[in-house]
Amino acid sequence: MKKILFLLFAIAAITSCSKKTNVSTIRPNNASSEVDSIVANKTDTLNTVEAVKNQVNAVYAYWNEQRQHYDENMPTLDSLFGSKEWQRVRNEVIAIDRECECGGFFDFGDEGPLDPWTYDCYEGMVSADSIQIKMHPNGTADVRFLVKDAVTIKGIPIRWLMQVEDGQWKVANIFFEKDDNFDILMNMRAYADHEKHNNTNLSEYAE
Repeated sequence: MKKILFLLFAIAAITSCSKKTNVSTIRPNNASSEVDSIVANKTDTLNTVEAVKNQVNAVYAYWNEQRQHYDENMPTLDSLFGSKEWQRVRNEVIAIDRECECGGFFDFGDEGPLDPWTYDCYEGMVSADSIQIKMHPNGTADVRFLVKDAVTIKGIPIRWLMQVEDGQWKVANIFFEKDDNFDILMNMRAYADHEKHNNTNLSEYAE
């Protein structure tokens, strides 16, 4: 950050007051205008199709990086790219599945558990193709694309609901369009509520 040093030479009382008045009234206004301009430019840059597309591609760039250079200390996709509500519900489901002897919430694929971010694409590099973005004035966007890997050439249709949160585009919900537009967030909530209800009933029965 650049520091502006004002050196006021008091030659005469009137001249000095005049200079102080100019500094206090003109420079702060200029500085304020520059800050407003920076904020406006950042907002204009964020609320663009390009910014959303870049974030979609960043998700899969990070996913591929994790696969190639795995480190258990690396943040998860959910924590980096999911909204706060998505993370909250996802963590509830993860905690439930950790204690469950069943396959877990995402164990409904033909060949094993599905991944909310990649479906069942995990061979080689994973990417988003044919990205279509519809911007909304309330700071949200509908994003449709095909998730692909080295084997799934045609791709699998995925839809994301994205929203601006803490100055970044975050994924608020994911839909598996291939599976009757399966709403992951809604079904994770229902799953978590159902498990909580069952655990409450078991506790009451034990008493």
